[in-house]
Amino acid sequence: MRADLLAALWCPADHGDLRDDGDAATCVTCARRYPVIDGVLSFLADVELVGADRAEQQARDDEASWYDTLWPEYADRIECPAHAEQMGAPSGPVLDIGCGPGRITGHLAGTLGLPTIALDYSLESLRLLAPRCAGLPVLPVHADARALPLRDGAVDGATSGMCYEHLRADDRLRMLHETARVLRPGCSFGVTTLNYNLLFRLWKLKGNAHAKEGEHLFGQNFYYVRQTASEFRAELERVFTVERVMGIRSFPVRSVAGLLGKVAGQRTAERFMGFMTRTGYRADRALERTPVGRWLGFLLLARATVPAGTRPTGTVPTGTAPAA
Repeated sequence: MRADLLAALWCPADHGDLRDDGDAATCVTCARRYPVIDGVLSFLADVELVGADRAEQQARDDEASWYDTLWPEYADRIECPAHAEQMGAPSGPVLDIGCGPGRITGHLAGTLGLPTIALDYSLESLRLLAPRCAGLPVLPVHADARALPLRDGAVDGATSGMCYEHLRADDRLRMLHETARVLRPGCSFGVTTLNYNLLFRLWKLKGNAHAKEGEHLFGQNFYYVRQTASEFRAELERVFTVERVMGIRSFPVRSVAGLLGKVAGQRTAERFMGFMTRTGYRADRALERTPVGRWLGFLLLARATVPAGTRPTGTVPTGTAPAA
């Protein structure tokens, strides 16, 4: 384990320092051991989850390999740099919350060289990330975004993609408080949520009761919510100063490619995807800071900053603590 990244963590039980024992990180105060499993430091290995938490974690583990193949390179060309840009120019370690198999982590640590703590609820996703990020300044951490095992002010930037929208309202608030707690004052958080865009608003008008919110996404036990830009901003402003909210991934490239494959053949679809991945993505990025992006974007991306000179307490309303 990288010493600088391990030093950013603490023992969740008593906030003690952690010692690298090779096969585990051990609290020097209470002697609790947190195992390293296939290169992943786990704070949840011995935690008994119940109810929705257990079901959702199991679903995430079950679909980790499938999820890893879901997003085309085109999406990465847009999302990865867009996330990184929201953090500005970090001078120290950064945190990727809900990192999954490592789409954004790989960009942060590999392309930009940023020491990165890659944190996810799914051990199976992190098992995919660990070998992919071997040799990079990455510490894979199996933990809960609602109870981050990091010290106050430990990181110079944070990001989270395709995670926030899968937490219920109270848990989203807890995640925000925890993220603000571990960020240094003045540092920024780039976070996305599913956009309640024009397509889904029309879908709701046509009678789809689950266009905005539901309990199952892609047939799995994933709660999800789609938010408007004003809803997203209002939630974030309970904890952060919000500098911008923009829509990203405005072109339904994968859907268009699928239609082209049916109408004009697979080769035409592949040529289209190749062009959009090499060049066409620039047009998508150009829409990000326009009103068009907020109406059409698949995701909303916000830059939220911890005000300089302040320290959020991490206090969360009663009853919002994670079930774990």
